[in-house]
Amino acid sequence: MSVALTFAQVAVEILLVLLLLILWRRTRAVRPPDPAGLPENWQHSLENFLAEAEKLSANFERNLEDRKNLSADLILKLDRRLSDYQILLKQAEASFNSAQKKLAGLRQEGVSPAAAGANPAAPEVRALVLQMAKKGHSTEEIAAKARLHLGEVELIIDLERQFSL
Repeated sequence: MSVALTFAQVAVEILLVLLLLILWRRTRAVRPPDPAGLPENWQHSLENFLAEAEKLSANFERNLEDRKNLSADLILKLDRRLSDYQILLKQAEASFNSAQKKLAGLRQEGVSPAAAGANPAAPEVRALVLQMAKKGHSTEEIAAKARLHLGEVELIIDLERQFSL
């Protein structure tokens, strides 16, 4: 909304400058060839009016230039942010695709996603470890399949033996 308001203000300022220029040209064209023919107070008023119009015109030009610079800075900042967000989006997509590929690979290997998280406290991981141990797999095989450390696998098996007795 502020951008639209700024553009509206710039448009009004341009219109005012144009009107002042038109008025200034017409007053120059209407002016009689002999300035002495005008009453002195009129001539003085007209000169004051033109001087004030020139000041206003210069002020409008400065304002327009300032707004142009601000707009250019804003556009540059927005372009930089957009580029940064596009880079972040590409990184997120790459990370997501990598995670999907990893998950697909784990599923092909027969490892459950919970076991792949290497959380030895997860019930799925404990069940996988105990199931493989009952089938006679070595602790090294179990650790590789469940993606746990050898000590974690041994601890899970030892705790199960202690509590099942």
